[in-house]
Amino acid sequence: MLDLQKEFNKIQDSFHRISDIVYQTPILESSSINKILGAEITFKAECLQETGSFKLRGASSAISILSEEERSRGVVAFSSGNHAQGIAFASRKLGTNAKIVMPSDAPKIKIQKTQEYGAEVIFYDRDKDNREIIGLAIAKNEKRKLIKPFDDLNVIYGQGTAALEVINEVDTKFDMSVICCSGGGLAAGTGIVLKNKVSECQLYTAEPKNWNDHEESFIQKNRVSIKSQNHGICDALENPQPGEVTFRINLALNTKGLSADDKHIIEAMKILYDEFDLIVEPSGAIGLACLLQNKDICQNKRIFTILSGGNIDANRYNELLGINNG
Repeated sequence: MLDLQKEFNKIQDSFHRISDIVYQTPILESSSINKILGAEITFKAECLQETGSFKLRGASSAISILSEEERSRGVVAFSSGNHAQGIAFASRKLGTNAKIVMPSDAPKIKIQKTQEYGAEVIFYDRDKDNREIIGLAIAKNEKRKLIKPFDDLNVIYGQGTAALEVINEVDTKFDMSVICCSGGGLAAGTGIVLKNKVSECQLYTAEPKNWNDHEESFIQKNRVSIKSQNHGICDALENPQPGEVTFRINLALNTKGLSADDKHIIEAMKILYDEFDLIVEPSGAIGLACLLQNKDICQNKRIFTILSGGNIDANRYNELLGINNG
């Protein structure tokens, strides 16, 4: 059974460890978006986080708790980009070194930033290779600490600090949250925080339509694997199966799943630019996209969502919004 208070305390501990590394990002509202959805939406702009996504929180949390001996040996991680940048930046800040296993087709801006932060990048083919096996081999051979992008409790606790900042700043008792989901770490950390304050808050994960493994898994009450080989516009969310640790937490919190198609994702990106002047990557806009596609569940609700990342090449961003503009 999930000890909600104990897990919440761990998130508070994480918050104190990483407060000198992460930004306390803005909390935003828009009367126009509220009118569109018939709800009160609170956004946490993690796209403005150092490294451009919430992933810095979990990375900093996991590295900050390592011993000096563990830091001296270095860390290794696997990621399509945002966790990679978080690990690279946190490693530099906390006095260790990092190797990151990244897909060869990851967005160039994410590869470039990871290298600029000082990490060594090891490439793999996401359709043929298993990134976890590669990461585990490096960890074993070089005695590095493997920091998984989501299936690590200290990562989950770090991700939960974004929601902790919100409940510390605003007095809203949310009716529901809609949180972007790859492996489920952000959803798990956020859920622990929100359920600790308002037990009735309904939690939802947000995923692209063709990579909705959480949505299907919650229905089945068992982890479902997505077999799709068709990569969409949400590269950061194309994890085929919920994490084991994260799914156990999210299921215990009675989390449900939502998903959105490309049309609504691009519409969400455009709305966020028009309303807040924010450039949000497709994966970062998926929460709003799911609300746009599922307006019926929004009516008269107080809703929390996270704009989880803003790491996207300018040409790609313009191309996607150009598709939306016809």
